[in-house]
Amino acid sequence: VVLDPAGWWTRAGAVFIDILLFLSMLVVPIVFVVVGLVLCWEETVEGFVADGAGVLIIVVGAVLGLGAFVWSGWLFGYRQGVSGTTPGKRRRRIQLIDVATGEPPGGARGVGRWLVPGLVGGIPQLVDILWPVWDARNQRLIDKVMRTQVVVGLPQVMPVDGPVESPSPIS
Repeated sequence: VVLDPAGWWTRAGAVFIDILLFLSMLVVPIVFVVVGLVLCWEETVEGFVADGAGVLIIVVGAVLGLGAFVWSGWLFGYRQGVSGTTPGKRRRRIQLIDVATGEPPGGARGVGRWLVPGLVGGIPQLVDILWPVWDARNQRLIDKVMRTQVVVGLPQVMPVDGPVESPSPIS
């Protein structure tokens, strides 16, 4: 089965959904940090006072924020590599595949595909994101490096025993 490459706008829609999901996970940590900073702020003293409760709330917010980033790496990196999809990709009915096999690329390559552009950042990341606009195979540069491609269609689920359950919108 030959699958068509996903267009840039379809991919952008999936990324938008994934970004909204990620940002929603950051709301609670941000609220904790802001509340902790407010508790540590002293009007009479110019600056912050290391108040026990305020510092504890800031630390809890930071730990929750770190947890959100680890979860993001698992969902948008590892799990995408294993399953070929993210919540946004499932919603837009596209998937990530290994160019040679047509199967999901695997967890390590999924994490690499998620992590490397984030570490590079800046202008190179912008070029990477826009690359599918003029690429004949609609691949990002990181897709070319990792030998992956985003294509139209969802992975076929093979039932082992019993009926196939619908995939969870958040898994």
